[in-house]
Amino acid sequence: MKKDVWLSISSKQQFADCDEERINLVTAATLYERGGKYYIAYEESELTGLEGTKTTVKLDGKTVALIRTGAYPSHMLFAEDERHVGLYQTPVGSEMTVSTHTSHVRNTVGENGGELVIDYTVEVDHSLMGEHHFEMVVSTQPIQV
Repeated sequence: MKKDVWLSISSKQQFADCDEERINLVTAATLYERGGKYYIAYEESELTGLEGTKTTVKLDGKTVALIRTGAYPSHMLFAEDERHVGLYQTPVGSEMTVSTHTSHVRNTVGENGGELVIDYTVEVDHSLMGEHHFEMVVSTQPIQV
């Protein structure tokens, strides 16, 4: 199974001593199933600051992997009540060790679309950097903006 879908992505980030940062975007993507897991693949844009990067979201129940390849490669893993360490390449070309601690995952994505919600914190060098809320709606129909 492979189909063209539309994504509506909302991201809210709150860093210490900074104003809340929000990103909302709608983009085309591909949804496919392999080995009982769903995957969503899309190209990042200038809006996200990751132009030239392909993002693949691997959904396995309440475990989600966010894999970026291209200009800004990274691999982040989200599993409810778990902490994971990964590498993140910044837009200026340096790599950082980034830890995520996921407090909540809701995944209803199936062959006809659905929703993914993740709440997590990010640490860099064992220092809390911020809190994040991520929502993705996957639709087989164009999303009205």
